[in-house]
Formats: sequence, structure tokens, C-alpha cells
Amino acid sequence: MRRSQLTLLSGTSSPVRSASERSAKSRPQSRNSGIAMYGAPRLKAKTAHRANSVSALMRIGKAIAAARVRAVHVVLAVVILVSSLFGSLLLRTQMVQDSFAITQTQQSIGRLTQDIQEKQVQLEKLQASLPNKASDLGMVPGAESVTIDVSGAVKATH
Repeated sequence: MRRSQLTLLSGTSSPVRSASERSAKSRPQSRNSGIAMYGAPRLKAKTAHRANSVSALMRIGKAIAAARVRAVHVVLAVVILVSSLFGSLLLRTQMVQDSFAITQTQQSIGRLTQDIQEKQVQLEKLQASLPNKASDLGMVPGAESVTIDVSGAVKATH
């Protein structure tokens, strides 16, 4: 009898197990354990290696897919960041240009306003000096206004 059968019959277990007992526990049991232990065909080393290779390739494929997804997210985040920084730079440049244009326009408006005030002062001086110049030329203020008709007739109006 084998040692495992002895253990079952006696009810005590031995702390020392043989290599055959350990491998028997790791092997799957079928309906007929005798056939499973002695007559079952084992996987060839190549088939087991292929199964391990396929599972390793699947793990590597999943890791590559996950890395691609991560890379896409990182690239997308970098593109968004760079485009927002570039857009911000463009907007800031445009704002500075507009600020300079506004400043120049305000300065131009200030110069034109000053020119208008100077011209109005000159006009007021000329209007004030007009009666004196007219009297120097011998003109007298008219009591009545005169309208000249195109036909040549003169009409007096009050």
C-alpha cells in the first residue's frame, strides 16, 4: 500500500511527504484515480511551453494596450496644455497690441481736442476784432438788412 492510503486507514498523518505524494496532490484527479495517476497522457513540454508563451504574450499584449492608452492620454494632455498656452500667448499678444492702439488713439484724440480748442480761441479773437477792423476800413453797421434778388431788384426788409 502507498503511504497516503496508510494515512487514511490509520487516521494519523505523517509530516513527511514524499515527492510522489506532493505531485499527486497537484495533479488533477479524474473518476478513476488509478488511470489518472499512471495511464493519463501528460502534456508535452512543447505544448505546455506554448500555453505559457500564449498567456505571456496575452499579458504583454494587454500591458502594451494599457501603455498605449496611457500614452494617448498623456499625449492628449500635453497637446491640450501646449495649445492652451499658445492660445493664451496669442491672446495676450493681441491684447498688448490693442492696448498700444488704444493708447495711440487716445493720444491722437487729445492732440485733436487741443487743436480744436486753440482754433476756437483764435476764432473768438477774430470775431471780437471784426467790428474794429470793419470800422478801420470805413464800414458802418447797417440798420436794416438788405436782400438782393436774382432779378436785380433790391428789397429792404426789417
